[in-house]
Amino acid sequence: MKYILEKNKITIYNVEDFNIEHILECGQVFRYKKLENCYEVYSLNHKATIFSQKVITICCDDEKYFENYFDLKEDYGKIKQALKTDSLIGKSIDFGYGIRILRQDPLETIISFIISANNNIPRIKQIIENICKNYGVFNEKQNFYEFPTIDALSKIPLSFFTNIRCGYRDKYLYETIQMLKDFDFNKLSLLSTQELKEVLLKLKGVGSKVADCILLYGFHRTDVFPCDTWIKKVYVDFCAGVSNASEKQIRAYFINRYKELSGYAQQYLFYNKRSSK
Repeated sequence: MKYILEKNKITIYNVEDFNIEHILECGQVFRYKKLENCYEVYSLNHKATIFSQKVITICCDDEKYFENYFDLKEDYGKIKQALKTDSLIGKSIDFGYGIRILRQDPLETIISFIISANNNIPRIKQIIENICKNYGVFNEKQNFYEFPTIDALSKIPLSFFTNIRCGYRDKYLYETIQMLKDFDFNKLSLLSTQELKEVLLKLKGVGSKVADCILLYGFHRTDVFPCDTWIKKVYVDFCAGVSNASEKQIRAYFINRYKELSGYAQQYLFYNKRSSK
C-alpha cells in the first residue's frame, strides 16, 4: 500500500486496494455519512472525511489513528492474491476489490453489533446516533458527537434505550454495559480467539454471529467467519444446493477452507452476495 502521512491528512495511491464505498457499505461499520462528493467517518472521538478521485485523500484529526483504523499497513494485494487460489471466491474479490477490514474500537463495536442483531441499517445508525447525541461529548471543532466513554454509557438508564426504540435489545444493552465496566480490553486482546469468544458470549445480546463480528471488527481476529442470511445463500451456492446446514456447520466449512484468511474471505463473499441480491 503506497500512501503518505501528513499533518491531518493521508494520501493513498493504491486505489485498487482502497475503495471507501466498499469499505463502509460491506456491513462492518455504522458511524458514517455519505455526502455528495465524499464520505464522513466517525470513530470514538475521531472524524475523517474521505475523497475519492485519482488518489484517495483522507482529511482527519489524527492521521496515525486513521492509518491504523483503515489498516493501511496491511498488504491487501497479497491477501487477495492468496484467496484467489480458490477459484470460487475470485468474482467476489473482483467485485469488492477495495474492501479493507477496519480496526475498530472494541467497546464501540460491542455496543454497535448488539444493536445490529435482527435490525436494519438505517435504524441501527439512528439508534447509535441517538446514544452519541445524548451521552457523547459534542466536538465543536469537528462538528460531531463523539462515541460515549464507558463511564458515560454506564449512566444511561434502561428507559432511555427503550425510548429510542431499541426493542428487546434495551435490556441487553443496559446489562452488558454494566458488565463492560469491569473489562480490561488490553488483557482480553491477549486471549486466543476461542477464549475471547467465550468471554464475549457471556455478554447479554451476544450470540455466536455477533461475537464473530466483534472478534473480526473490534479485535481484528481474521480466523473467524460471521454467518448470516447472505452467507447461508453463499454456502448453498458453494455446496450445490445444500440448504439444511446449521450456522455452526457453515462457519466450520468456510474456516476450514480459508483458515487465517477467513475474515477477509467473509467480507468479499458477503458484500458480493448482498449487493447482487
